[in-house]
Formats: sequence, C-alpha cells, structure tokens
Amino acid sequence: MTPAAAEAATPEPAPGAALPSVIDTAVLGARLNDSLDILRDSYTTNPLPGVGGGWYHELTRPEPGTTATALGLLAFVEAERPFEHFDECLAFLTSRQISSSDPLKDGGWSTKTSLGMPVVEATAWIARFLARARCDLRPDAPDIGRAYRWLVRNQNPDGGWGSLRNSPSRIWPTCLALRALTQLNPYDPAVERGVEWLTADRTAHRPAWGPTPNAQPTVTHTSFVLVTLAEARAGTEARPGHGDDRLLAAYDWLRGNLDTEDEHIWIETYNVSPSGPGSKPVWRLALWHYGLPIALMALLRDPRGVPGDLVSRAFRTLADGGVADPPWAGYPGTGRSSLWMLTWRMEALTSLARLLPAQPGDILHWFPDAMVIQRAHARGSSVPALLPRRHRIDVAARLRRHWTTLLLIGVGLASLIGVITGTWEWRDFWLSVSLPIMLSIIQESMRRKRPPPPPTR
Repeated sequence: MTPAAAEAATPEPAPGAALPSVIDTAVLGARLNDSLDILRDSYTTNPLPGVGGGWYHELTRPEPGTTATALGLLAFVEAERPFEHFDECLAFLTSRQISSSDPLKDGGWSTKTSLGMPVVEATAWIARFLARARCDLRPDAPDIGRAYRWLVRNQNPDGGWGSLRNSPSRIWPTCLALRALTQLNPYDPAVERGVEWLTADRTAHRPAWGPTPNAQPTVTHTSFVLVTLAEARAGTEARPGHGDDRLLAAYDWLRGNLDTEDEHIWIETYNVSPSGPGSKPVWRLALWHYGLPIALMALLRDPRGVPGDLVSRAFRTLADGGVADPPWAGYPGTGRSSLWMLTWRMEALTSLARLLPAQPGDILHWFPDAMVIQRAHARGSSVPALLPRRHRIDVAARLRRHWTTLLLIGVGLASLIGVITGTWEWRDFWLSVSLPIMLSIIQESMRRKRPPPPPTR
C-alpha cells in the first residue's frame, strides 16, 4: 500500500470530534521505507580510491564523514534491512580509525572540526554501530576492542564524559558514551560511574536535565538521559530501576513539558580544548538537536506504561508531510537536508514499530486504559462497527430444550388460576401439577444417561 493510499484509507474522526489516539502502521512503514530510500540515493563514494564511501551529515555534500557514515549504516541495521554498500562503508570507517602510541588517542575517531583529535561525539556513535551490527568478528571491520578501550580511558574522573578526557563533562557526550558502552560491555565499571554522574544530583524536585548538570532543563536532554538510563538499567540492580522516584519524576516532567507539535530543533554549541579549559588549540562543536523523536523514544520506555495519547500525537507530527521536505530531513530555516534529522526520526519510528503488537497495515486506536487493533482488511470500518454484536436468541432451540419446564409452569399457572377463581379445588391443583413434575424428572434422567455423540473429525 502506498503512503497516499494508506492515509486515504485511515478512518477519519467525526466533524467536531477530538482527534483520536491513532497510529497507522501502514504510514509508519511507508515513512521508514522512504527514509531508507533517501539514504540509498544520497550514498556517495569517497573521492580517494579504495577507501570506500558513506554519507556526510549534510546529505548533499559529496565527501563522506565517519560519524554520518556510522549513523547511516546504523539506520539499516536497526531497520533490519540490507544495504548494498555496507562493506565499502565499513572499509571507510576502518581507514579513519586513529592509530597512536598515546592510549588516550588510539582507537578513536575524529570529526572534521576536531583538528584530528578523536572525540566522543564520533567514537561513541561508531562504536555503538559496530556493536549493534555485530562486526566484532569481521576482519575488515574497525578494531572494536580499541574503540571500547578509548571510551573507557577518556572517561573523566567525575564519571562523566566531555568530548575527550579532561574536557568538562556534559550530558550529551556522557549519554553517547554510555549508549555505546552498554552495547559493548554493560557490566564495565565505567557504565556504573557514568550512570551515577547522571543521576547523583537529581531529585523529585529537580528531575530533568539540560546540556550541563546545572543548566536549565530541556526536553531533548531529559529525553536522551531517560533513553540512556533505560538501556543501561539491565546492567546491575544498583542502577536506577522502574520504581526509582527520580526517574518517575523525570518522566512526569517530560510529559508535562513536551509539546508534540513542536519539533524541538535547536543547536547546542560549546568549545573544546584537548589540553584542558583555557588552553589552546580550541575548536567549537555544534550539535544539531532534534528533540521530538528522542522524546518519543523516552515515552516508549516509561516504566508505568506508554502514554498512548502523547505517543500517537508525536507520531502524527513526525509522520505528517513528505520525507523529502523539511523538517523531515532539513535544517531549520533552510532547504538543506540533514542526516541527523533523518536518522533520529528513523530510530524513533523503528522503536515504535518494535513495540506495537500489530501487523503491517493495521491501525491502533490507543485509549487511556486499552488498545484496539484494527486489522488491515478492515481499515475502512469505524471502531464501533468492529465491536462484537450480541447473538440472537434461537427461540425454537430453547423451546425444544426446555419444553417440559415450560409445560410445568403453564399447567401450574392455569391450575393456580382455577383455584383462585373457585373453578378447582386444591386437591385438583396438586394432582394437575404432579404429573408434569414426574415427566420432567423422567426426561432429565434419560437425557443424562444418553451417551455423548462421537467426536467429529
């Protein structure tokens, strides 16, 4: 079914009625397929011969970058779809992994703006992709063990991560590193220290997160922390669990502050110095944040249950419009396409597709305390028409089964009327009732002695 046909077949609410909490899996699947088509069409070969290819975060740029290439491949891995240039992209990532005698540099990846220094913003994404794609045994893949050790060695003493060791710990790099490490080795003590850094100063009265521990909270950072903690939760019982008041308060904050019609697109910028604050050289990192799909991913992990109304409204915002048009894959205020916008949305929709107990083409109607799955073959029907109808009573069958009882009741009533009107005596009343009672007893005993019919094949 095409996206246009799927949207046309979706039942419309009555005029003046509130929009229902509806998720159409046909639209969801169409958006994912369209996104993968964009990735296939924007793949580019590295201008250097024999060094593979990939993507740049601005999809129209011809020269690939390492982080964007890992993001593109990760989208295919999460969607469980093959990609014909997978090996070429892997070769490109292998060629860009840094080899150094310095343990704080060896095994990482740099960005185009980090002056050749490996940073968390690149290494964590690539390491997460390698773990999710199970590339650890491939001889042509980057050395995942060296990438793992780079992340552990570049953790700050306070338990968080900056762009690299000794850079001030920030929320976003810490979440990136933790998401990678929970895929590589969730029981590493570095994961425990990172979780503690994220949650140590959170309380029910100060539940949310911003770019730094003391910054004003944002929907984007709070959502990303909740997603990260949900992935790290399985490691040890000491980590924040389902009943942790701090997490529940954070989910409450997110529910209360999320605007599902706002894309939550903004840019986080900060300076990075490899030799510590105030030293040179210095470069500036700009992170393009796209908060709504991350918020959707967080809501799907709410330990008290998925808030269907918020999730369905967020899905409607993410799914509306064509994927080739901003803001599906565009920078705010421009017509340029962005891999960040595309892949964040894809990860959210993939997470939603995995959660839903539905088949392709089904429609889910999400009520506060229940979920109704409308199968694909009944897309044109309204929800009341799908509900089971009461069965008609077969009067003839009931009469055949209970005729003696009805006869007894009829004779008894007639005799009682005769007594009341003086037509019969009480002696006649009891005689008229005794015979039907005896017949009823005989019929019931014969019915119980009758052998059951043989089973049909």
